[in-house]
Amino acid sequence: MKNQAVILAQGAYPSHPYPLQVLHEAAMLVCTDGAVNNLKGREPDIVVGDLDSLSDRMKKRYASRLVLNTDQDTNDLTKAVQLCHEKGIRAVTILGAAGLREDHMLGNISLLGDYARMMEKVRMVTDYGTFWAYTDKTSPTSGFTGFSLRCIKGNPVSFFGLDPALELKVIGVQYPVENVVFDALWKATLNTCTGNRLEVQFRNGPLLIYMIHPAIFQEAPDIWEE
Repeated sequence: MKNQAVILAQGAYPSHPYPLQVLHEAAMLVCTDGAVNNLKGREPDIVVGDLDSLSDRMKKRYASRLVLNTDQDTNDLTKAVQLCHEKGIRAVTILGAAGLREDHMLGNISLLGDYARMMEKVRMVTDYGTFWAYTDKTSPTSGFTGFSLRCIKGNPVSFFGLDPALELKVIGVQYPVENVVFDALWKATLNTCTGNRLEVQFRNGPLLIYMIHPAIFQEAPDIWEE
């Protein structure tokens, strides 16, 4: 998909081969504030945030690529997503948003639904798996948003509703989810893919889907091909 970017946040730096591949193949790399201090093997295109975590050496090195945003009502990851949206980017992969402080990680995951409202495609890749975020693009006939997502037979998959009103239908999982009431985050977790594709319908999102990286990471689902 064109008009896509990778955002590197200031959590744990990627170590799994798959997110590292995504990082180094990124056509456009946006780093949040201090994340650039740990960047290895390539240069950032943009560094955005309040810049309070950026070393003086990095401020000098990337002076022409810095975007100062001192808004204290948003975190640096949100500032990066907003900047991408302003630049016409409509698909983002977020790296480095997990690990280290768990409160930051939970906050970043909870914001994926907001990012899905701004973007056409949103995913967050960690060292263990990938979160996909979807918001309603309702069909006028069914009232549901539908899409297909590649997977691998036997791979674990979890579904998270950020609104208790979420209604979900999925073909391609071991345990039915149609009657799940999403009044707690765990309600549709720890399922299993029964084939190589999930057929998903939902309404009253946002919806988050999480799959762990398969043993052969080259087969990891790629949202840009959907």
